[in-house]
Amino acid sequence: MDKLDFRNFTLDMVSRKLFVSGKYIYLRNKEFCLLEYFIRNMGKVLTRTIILEDVWDRNILCPTNTVDVHISSLRRKIKLFENSDFIRTVPCVGYILENNY
Repeated sequence: MDKLDFRNFTLDMVSRKLFVSGKYIYLRNKEFCLLEYFIRNMGKVLTRTIILEDVWDRNILCPTNTVDVHISSLRRKIKLFENSDFIRTVPCVGYILENNY
């Protein structure tokens, strides 16, 4: 699959670029990987630990707030083009990507 579509977002898997309504948004590698992971797991509550293991590396030893920092950065970039925050925080658990949020 060369592209992943979500709402008015297109993740181009070949060029590793994000387009929102046709406009390019620069994402760092982990931000791109996070968004791809969320789209592929839409509707599932994902814990910080699971995200670290699947997006970073199962053997990495870093604090779970690393996930929070990267998601915050991703949200900030996307909010420039999209007014809704579809990556929802699930208190004391993690995050969920909701299509209808």
